[in-house]
Amino acid sequence: MYDARDRFEHASDGVDSAGWKDDPKTYLLRIVAITGATKMGSGYALDVGETKFQVCGSYVRRVQDVNNPKSAYEETCFYTADKSMPKAEQIATALLQLKNNPALFDRWAAQCGVFKADGQPFSPAE
Repeated sequence: MYDARDRFEHASDGVDSAGWKDDPKTYLLRIVAITGATKMGSGYALDVGETKFQVCGSYVRRVQDVNNPKSAYEETCFYTADKSMPKAEQIATALLQLKNNPALFDRWAAQCGVFKADGQPFSPAE
């Protein structure tokens, strides 16, 4: 079966490894492969230890019972500082940040206002 990891490991599918940054969807596929995320509907599921996240658009859910798909969940949103960033890159950014620091979800949820994907406050001057 061909999946994102195959594409990441074998760039023989026509993806120029020097120019992959120019294609947001290819970048997202690489991040999906690196983080071990899986495609789920219109978003991606990411397991970090005992925690399962669902990233879709600019929303992130933290599922409370990973064994029960109908389990309660907490949801928050995230924003990138660059409003022109393609949606695929925004999702990739959230996946990377959550994989490296799942506690960011709590920071995003606790903050009011607009915040970058790394949890830092976004100021209009940026």
